[in-house]
Formats: sequence, C-alpha cells, structure tokens
Amino acid sequence: MTSHGSAPRDAKFQYLWVADELRKEINSEAHRPGERLPTQEELATRFGVSRATVNQALSVLRKEELIVTRQGSGSFVASEPGEPAHVPGPSRSPENKVWAVVSERVPPVLLKPYLVEAFEANVVKLDVFSMTTESLAARVVDQKDRIVAGEISPPRSITARLLLPDTDSSALAIPRQVSGEDDPRVRQRLGGILRSHVTMLRSALYELRRLKLVEEVAVQVRMVPFAPQMKLYILNNRVVLQGFYIPEEGTATLEDGEEVATYDAYGTGATLYPFRASADSTPEQAGVVRAARKFFDANWDNLATKVTF
Repeated sequence: MTSHGSAPRDAKFQYLWVADELRKEINSEAHRPGERLPTQEELATRFGVSRATVNQALSVLRKEELIVTRQGSGSFVASEPGEPAHVPGPSRSPENKVWAVVSERVPPVLLKPYLVEAFEANVVKLDVFSMTTESLAARVVDQKDRIVAGEISPPRSITARLLLPDTDSSALAIPRQVSGEDDPRVRQRLGGILRSHVTMLRSALYELRRLKLVEEVAVQVRMVPFAPQMKLYILNNRVVLQGFYIPEEGTATLEDGEEVATYDAYGTGATLYPFRASADSTPEQAGVVRAARKFFDANWDNLATKVTF
C-alpha cells in the first residue's frame, strides 16, 4: 500500500489524500478514540483544500467506521474501534425473499494494540505480507523504543519474515497507469517507498541486538512477482490481522515531477480484521489462523525469491 505523499494537484483526488492523512493519524492514535477532530474549516486551512473536499474525505472515513459525526458537534474518532457495530437482521424484498443474511461480524481493529501485545511475549514472530510495511515499520519503532526505555521486558528473540512485491516485475497489477500501460517509473516509486520502510524496520530491530537487549534478531525479506490483494499480519503464530487492498484511481508524482494517473492502493490505515487461535477461540477463528499460516508459508517457500537489503 503506497501513500499519496504531497497533495495531488488534481482536485479530483484531493479528498482521498486528506482521508489518507487523517486515517494515518487515527491509526497512530494522534487522534485517540472518542476525540473530536478539528472542524472542517480548520482541516480545510491545514490541508489547503476546500471545505467540500474535507467533507468528502470525512465521508470516506465514516464509511470505514473510523469516525462518527454528530449533528451540531462535529466529527469524532470512533470511541471503541474494536466494538461490533449494530448488525441488521436479514433484508427481505417485497416478495419476502432473503437478499442477504449477516451471520457474524468481525469488528475492525488497529494494528498498534496487537503489536504491543505481540512484543510482550518472550519469543516474537512477525510474518507479514504487504505492499510496503509502512504501517508496520512505524509501529515496530514504537515497540523498540518501549524496550529501550525499560517499559517492557526485552523478548529473548525477534524474528520477522517480510513478503513483499517485486517492483522489478512488470506483472504487478498495482500500481499501474490508468491507461493500463506498465510504467517502470511507477514501479520504481513503489520500490523506493518499500525499501525505505523495510530499512526503518530492520534498523529498529537490529539496534536491539546491537544494544544487547535482545539476544536473537533475524529479519528476512522475500519478494513475489505480484502485488498482494490483502495485507496480512501473523503475530506470534496465534493472531492474524488481515485487510484488503482496494485499488483506487489517483495520481503519482514521479521523480522528475511528472504526475501520472494510476490505480493504486492508498493509505496506511487499512481496516484490519482480527482472528485468534487460543484455548477459548471458536473453531472458525482458529481455522482462519491455520489457513493464513499455510497461505503465507506456501507463498514464502514456493513463489518468493530471497533478497538482501
């Protein structure tokens, strides 16, 4: 998942950029659950866009259930992002035919609290399949800082396996020009974002080994010749978080300053859904964790190529 970066000049996509920036802040808890967001006027001034653009951005976040808007009071970060929303009963047509039945809801969550939990274990294992590890890298740095500050006991070992798209592959479905043409410059832009965040994550973890706080640290990176359709985190082999990459039309600013229309998956605050394998987990939850581990291992062992950063 790549980031919009600076504000796009094309007004058509500015609301996506604003939504992306606010989503990042919510995911990092710069705006905490229950906190009121700045007014539309304040946000318009901050981002240099119109109030109509801000309103469109807030609408995106409402649909993702990251914020709620109260008439006369403003917009607020969802107070309990892990709490299931109301699930309606079966919808029926005038002919009493059932169109859809919702049997169970898995509430959306943020990455941070699950990573906090994972790093409090004695043995930390992170298996990640994503576009860039942008969300993960920032959260791993937070956990490194907690260990260095003595806020939590250092784990005995940390192992991270990062499965990422090979940006040299012309087979990547995203990012790609809207025209359908494969533009190596678009893939190179993704490659630069990817490498910077992998480097951040590796540096944070290996610093713990350098400081002799964690005895065993290993970070392995492999690449596959296709773009992931979903973001997948497997934490300590017991917790799975997954979210979907939804291709959207946007603009990418290349190194020479040229802007091209692309299909990409934007933002670092993707909606994640949790599944846990534990003694009190349902068979369905444990089954998803087992399937996710098999999926990751099959891609890692059979389709991925080792790379060195």
